[in-house]
Amino acid sequence: MSEHKDPKPSPPNSGDGWRVLSYLIGGVAVYGGIGFGLDRLLGTQFLLPVGIVLGAGLTVAMLHFRYGSRS
Repeated sequence: MSEHKDPKPSPPNSGDGWRVLSYLIGGVAVYGGIGFGLDRLLGTQFLLPVGIVLGAGLTVAMLHFRYGSRS
């Protein structure tokens, strides 16, 4: 059988939007989860929001360094 060739190959960075979205969701989920766990362990109520904001901020900074220098 012959191989089917795609008539329009996708550009090399066509999946960057999905990658950025997954990084943002993952950063908020991981650091929010750490904050939630520390809240439960220490009996506090402020570390979950701190973890969510910290995760979003660190993820945005990482994305800026990774994709921000493109023209």
